[in-house]
Amino acid sequence: MVLGIGPYVGDFANEITTFRPYARFLYEACNSEDVYVCTHFNRSFLYDFLPKENIIPVYSNLSRDELNQKGYIHKSLNRKDFGFLIKKFKDEILKRSCCNKKDIDIHSLRYSKSVLQYSIYNKIFESITISEEIDITDYKDYIVFIPYKIENIKKIEDLYSELKKKYNVIVVGDTKIHLLNDNIIFNYIDYFENSYKYIMKYISMAKVVVCPTSHWTFICNIQGVPVFSWGSSPGQYSEGGIYHFDNNKSLVFTSNKQTDVNTILRMFEYFMEEKL
Repeated sequence: MVLGIGPYVGDFANEITTFRPYARFLYEACNSEDVYVCTHFNRSFLYDFLPKENIIPVYSNLSRDELNQKGYIHKSLNRKDFGFLIKKFKDEILKRSCCNKKDIDIHSLRYSKSVLQYSIYNKIFESITISEEIDITDYKDYIVFIPYKIENIKKIEDLYSELKKKYNVIVVGDTKIHLLNDNIIFNYIDYFENSYKYIMKYISMAKVVVCPTSHWTFICNIQGVPVFSWGSSPGQYSEGGIYHFDNNKSLVFTSNKQTDVNTILRMFEYFMEEKL
């Protein structure tokens, strides 16, 4: 039996928190002789438990169009379109593996606008291997600021302005963050090919990462990177939460719309004194 996992056409957040750990679980649980994953070409490095030739990319235009990646779906595709991608995935497996079509077992996330939950027992969480081919030596002793759009733009702008007064701060992220003009990842001509490799490299080498609670907090915790986060529902990223991963250099606290920038800054100063 040949196992096919995907296709995955959704966003980075859900690829990190659901599809990747689900694929890792299936790889272990199904004990198939041959396993293939179909996902975005520029995020194939997330699946280093497979040979490179077993990663089959979806159409590159879907990967480049980050803004239409939503949950597990891509807004430009309906269910019929997604069914066509599954057929193409099977055809590509047939080209690469000595098997019959009936021997291919496809597992994909349900193609739904609702982000359905998958059991924690059907996921294996592992840290992400950082690419050695990515060079970021131009930046040293820096704080990474990821202004994810879950937070109010005015609060983000004020916080960034205040942090820059005291620290060496750089803005990092994909197209789903505020402060796009300050995002240094856009400076690279190979953005669409290697953007997430650059982001992961900057995160891994940061003195600390500052971001609203989100998949970025998840990534910092699983990588063991110092991270300071705030949000309305931080429990899963805090000590004892499923996304904390025993990161003792993580500080996550509860905030809401009324929490002002000065409060966040005071908590950050405490974090820098006590955690680092």
